[in-house]
Amino acid sequence: MIIISSFIFHYPIHLYDLATGFKTPEFSISWPVIRIFTEPFYSFSFYVLTLNKLFYKPVIVSWFLWILCIVLTYCFFIKKTAYKIVYNIIYSLAFFIALLSFIILIPIPGPKLLKPKGYISIDTHSHTISSHDGVASTMISLKTHLLQGIDVFFNTEHNHTMGFAKFPEYAKLKTVYPGMQIQTRDDISIVLLSSKEFDGRYYKNLSLVDIVKKAHDNNIFVIMPHWWKWHKYTFEELKNFGIDGFEIYNCGYRNFDKNEQKVLISFAKENNLIMLGVTDWHGWGYMSDVWTIMEGTSLESIENLFTKKFNTKVILYRREQSGSLIRFIFEPFSFFYYYINDIDFKYLVSLIVWIIALFLIFRSYFLKYLMRFFALFMTIAYACGVIYFYVITRSVINTNTIVMKLVVPVMVCLCVLWFILWRVSGEQKSVKFF
Repeated sequence: MIIISSFIFHYPIHLYDLATGFKTPEFSISWPVIRIFTEPFYSFSFYVLTLNKLFYKPVIVSWFLWILCIVLTYCFFIKKTAYKIVYNIIYSLAFFIALLSFIILIPIPGPKLLKPKGYISIDTHSHTISSHDGVASTMISLKTHLLQGIDVFFNTEHNHTMGFAKFPEYAKLKTVYPGMQIQTRDDISIVLLSSKEFDGRYYKNLSLVDIVKKAHDNNIFVIMPHWWKWHKYTFEELKNFGIDGFEIYNCGYRNFDKNEQKVLISFAKENNLIMLGVTDWHGWGYMSDVWTIMEGTSLESIENLFTKKFNTKVILYRREQSGSLIRFIFEPFSFFYYYINDIDFKYLVSLIVWIIALFLIFRSYFLKYLMRFFALFMTIAYACGVIYFYVITRSVINTNTIVMKLVVPVMVCLCVLWFILWRVSGEQKSVKFF
């Protein structure tokens, strides 16, 4: 069925420039070698990390309900006891949660953009653990951007510029540049991009107009991030304030209405404003589907690169997905449909090998022992995760809030849950749960 589907529904994704709508055959992507060895996990990771932000709630609910339905159906036909049914449900849902947590926290490299000579890829919006809601260190940020084919990126922490100092000296003002996403008194935020280090405190507690004026006085570019998050001020008003450009695509906020997006792109073209596609990376997942391309080299000055506004390309590797109720009701099948559209033959072979292997494991007498071992492994993994995040957060405790208030408590709870599952399976050595 999978092989036949790969022929019937084959509809590969082509890279295209969002600013023009045209395909970009001179650019291509390459997938990391690890994908062929981890195909089911890797492809599911890319699916999760490139979803529209508005889709997360209905998608997760759909997956949970389908998992629940499948486990209950299986237990009914195999005639399991109520105790074993409850255990199987908890274990299956805990496994799915573990899968999601690994996807968003483990640094699995995403696709890399391959570009011809004379082009440079830039990311103007990214964060590290120095931001209040970031979870990745500076070194991971540096490596992740380079692995994705991004030559230059800006560190734009929330309301301060202290994160830039933590990057290694060899990368400063060569690969990584200082920036900041700052909250204005107008209840929106803007992104400042600089070719030299600056003190973010100089721009705090000011109106948008005052920040733009001060930034321009210091040769700093001002970009409007994810305007569709606020819908505050018209494009014309923002241009009159002195904004240098707009984000027209943001991986953290993919829920930009297509009609509004077209209007923004037209407005930016007509007024010679910079158009950018950004990762808005916070460390939650390590895969992107957008690259901003400019003509030039990494040795060229940032000011010179940003003056080439008409030559900027916002390249996407993405197909629009339906947001209909039917899609969410049958979400696992929707995932398979979108996945099979674009799959290469070698990854198809890898998927089939994995399915055969998992089927044999599932039918194996040793499954119960593997389940117990996996529960112990997850207990240790989450315990190590708690220690790791505690250690890397100590130096940014004054600026980061999400790790100690959310990440660590959740990981502690999951660690306890897997420990209980491990202990329960140990007490029932003679019971075959599945």
